[in-house]
Amino acid sequence: MMDKSNAHLAEQVTERMKQRESERLLQIESKKELNDSATNSEMVSGFARVFHETKQNIEEDISKAHNIDKNLLLTALVAIKSDIQNLQKYLSTSTLFLCRYDIRKAQEAIQELMHKVQEIEETQVPKKKFAFKMRKSKELSNGVSKLKIEDSVDSSSKAIESKAYVNTCGYYDKVNETLVLSSNEIFRQDVTLSNLDHCTVKLYGTPSTVHITCLRNCTVLSGPVATSVLIESCFNCTFVLPCQQLRIHNTKNSDFYIHVTTKAIIEDCTGVQFAPYNWHYDGIQEHYKQSGLDLNRNHWDEIDDFNWLSSDKPSPNWVVLKERERNIVWD
Repeated sequence: MMDKSNAHLAEQVTERMKQRESERLLQIESKKELNDSATNSEMVSGFARVFHETKQNIEEDISKAHNIDKNLLLTALVAIKSDIQNLQKYLSTSTLFLCRYDIRKAQEAIQELMHKVQEIEETQVPKKKFAFKMRKSKELSNGVSKLKIEDSVDSSSKAIESKAYVNTCGYYDKVNETLVLSSNEIFRQDVTLSNLDHCTVKLYGTPSTVHITCLRNCTVLSGPVATSVLIESCFNCTFVLPCQQLRIHNTKNSDFYIHVTTKAIIEDCTGVQFAPYNWHYDGIQEHYKQSGLDLNRNHWDEIDDFNWLSSDKPSPNWVVLKERERNIVWD
């Protein structure tokens, strides 16, 4: 049995060992933080370089568009808009490591590019021509020949636009339609929804990212999104989706049923309401596993409003949707 002096000495040695171990762990953590910081800094620098170069190329194309023959102008503008959409998707996938200032400035730059294209469209693109013709049908009903009215529309512009999006996953320029994408179609894909009106969209599966812009009076239902969802310029819509990161810009009078593993961010939004994600379909549990989302981690009611800096008063721009007002049936 140790005497008191030996016990005290052993106690001192043990304490010194604990202290050394603590210092060693602190050093490891410090090095890790430095490495993480360096990695994040490299990612931010890489994003800034690629974004700037791509933006410059698009600006050059826009400048050249002013001198293009009007018969070829629409083709050029559709290609430019496709490049802008791709730049938007690049921003959307990079929001996980960008600060709010960088995201805001990049978003403003993209909006400015789109505005320039729209100005050219409004002032220089020839208006679409519509004509109608009537012809007799060879089909007879009760011995009476039926007349058919055929819509002979100059659809060349729509054909050109469809070519621009042939390699993208999503929907554009639709009205009063139900739009569905299967799990095979969207698995690990970047999905884009743009310029939809009075549509219902169902995404069964696990897209990599989802970018949504310019929707009106629409409902969007999505399976688990592996990374981020960016929503911009939407009005009177309902969004039902799970993701890692959700950023919402310039959106009004819309409801969000969400499962999000980090706090959602809103900016320039009013009249938006939040509730927990509640869409169910066959295979969703497997899709959650594929996405990597943590089912036990959900910040659906913790929203950061970039336009509201007060810490002692809640933002007036968003509220939790009351339970009695929540939709529970989607199909």
